Amino acid sequence: MTATLRGLALGAFALAVGLARPAAAHPLDIGYLRLDADGAALSVVLDVHVNAAAHLLGLAPGALDATALSRRADALADATLRGAPITTPAGACRWTTASAALHDRTASLTAHAECPSSVRTLGWDLPFVAASRVSPTFQILVKARIAGEDHVAIADKLRPSIALTATSTLGLTAFAWTGVEHIGAAPSQWHGAAGWKLPDGLDHILFLLALMLAGGSLVQILGIVSGFTLGHSITLALSALHVVRPPAALIEPLIALSIALVAAEAFVGKAQRHRWKIASAFGLIHGFGFASALNQLELPTSDLIQALFGYNLGVELGQVTIVLVTAPLILYLHRHRRLHPVIRCLAAAIFLAGVAWFFQRL
Repeated sequence: MTATLRGLALGAFALAVGLARPAAAHPLDIGYLRLDADGAALSVVLDVHVNAAAHLLGLAPGALDATALSRRADALADATLRGAPITTPAGACRWTTASAALHDRTASLTAHAECPSSVRTLGWDLPFVAASRVSPTFQILVKARIAGEDHVAIADKLRPSIALTATSTLGLTAFAWTGVEHIGAAPSQWHGAAGWKLPDGLDHILFLLALMLAGGSLVQILGIVSGFTLGHSITLALSALHVVRPPAALIEPLIALSIALVAAEAFVGKAQRHRWKIASAFGLIHGFGFASALNQLELPTSDLIQALFGYNLGVELGQVTIVLVTAPLILYLHRHRRLHPVIRCLAAAIFLAGVAWFFQRL
């Protein structure tokens, strides 16, 4: 092996380590918040993975059993829901009681609040989401029932506040933008308070890059991307009809394995015609991750379809953007044989990152 190739190999290994490090176990990445306004009384339920609850309390993972969680209900409420008041036009609501229970591996925190008058409009900052100690990609899916109407929102590090009114409608645009952000295609995903950073949707970007590294024309690559969209569309139908709900513990390792598989194919230089099938399967699997999350909010079917459609649309727009930006460089590498070792080293880095994510998500 020449010195140049040895350097590329070492660089690929270092890159793989750097790429894999930001990935967190996905059960820690998401929480579910249900808010029910009954006149001036508010009931709020927060469901998170038990290890996420431990992180929020500053404890080591595995430190909470059912008894310990119940004893620490007020502390968990102070670290999450009570970190900021729920505000209404008539004033802030007053937090009252809190309780917590463990259901399998889910920590369920219930808190109550009394508002100055009947609630039809509310705003709520969620500082524990913005400064989450759980995961840099932590999201809260919110389902609120206000004046007899259901509403859906998403809160994350970039949008840690929610604003809901009795007359508001489901935000199709918000879910579409969430899809763009989820795959790391939004500019905000590439920089933070400390400057440049790797995007949260890095695993998705690496999968697309691995597909392109295996070769093909721009038209073929866009066709592969369309295969991914096909997978998401199937997921949408299955989820809306409540036909299949695979557990996240199965889906997330499969996503990592699919990344490693496609990268290995690019490394050996076999641009198979079946890549669009792999992309479709990846879309199906990856889409199930978000669809199953929304299913836990128990939305009406019409609202669920609208939310998933917006999310899938955002994913499609985001991935087309990624392809159009990166494809010219990858096609250039393929046209010059002397640059093919660069392709192999990039594929090796993505393969190692996929394997690392697989073991991390088990």
